[in-house]
Amino acid sequence: MLAEADALVDADSDALVLADSDALVLAEAEALVDADSEALVDADSDAEVLADVLALVDAEAEALVLAETEALVLAETEALVLAEADALVLAEAEALVLADSDALVDAEADALVLAEADALVLAEAEALVLAEAEALVLAEADALVDAETEALVLAEADALVDAEAEALVDAEAEALVDAEAEALVEAEAEALVDADSEAEVLAEAEALVDAEAEALVDADSEALVDAEAEAL
Repeated sequence: MLAEADALVDADSDALVLADSDALVLAEAEALVDADSEALVDADSDAEVLADVLALVDAEAEALVLAETEALVLAETEALVLAEADALVLAEAEALVLADSDALVDAEADALVLAEADALVLAEAEALVLAEAEALVLAEADALVDAETEALVLAEADALVDAEAEALVDAEAEALVDAEAEALVEAEAEALVDADSEAEVLAEAEALVDAEAEALVDADSEALVDAEAEAL
């Protein structure tokens, strides 16, 4: 568009130069005509020659006016073309700036949306990780509590069983020792009575029986405890 305007301006300038040259030629011709007219007048030329000269002057004057008018129109046209070209350039520049601004705004908006989306995803991921970690810790704590509770119950049960078994063994041992000792004493006493022994012999026998009974009780108790312990 600017190149076309420059070409048009150059053409108009050439036309204006030609018009100025024509005007100069006309001025010189007019001066020559004036001189010739004066000479003709002075020479008492006839009316026909003077009329022809005047007609020529009028024609040249009209041509000069037309040339000046054309030059003025060309100048105004050039100014108008330049103004329109400047306006077009400004409009295109403004449109380009607006387009760049819109693109920049869109890019900044997209970047903001992406940043907000990334922040939201990170927050959700952190919340999910924390929830999973909390659930894992709670599950491990529950399992640990269950294991400790089970171990405590088993330990208490084992202790109770051991205590009951020990009490049962002790009771059975004592009952057995008492029964065996009583039977032994009765048998030895009956034998001594049947033999009609004297009191001293009976006393010695009773002492002996008591000693043997105690020894037997001790031996039987130890054997019974050892046997039951091995059986358990």
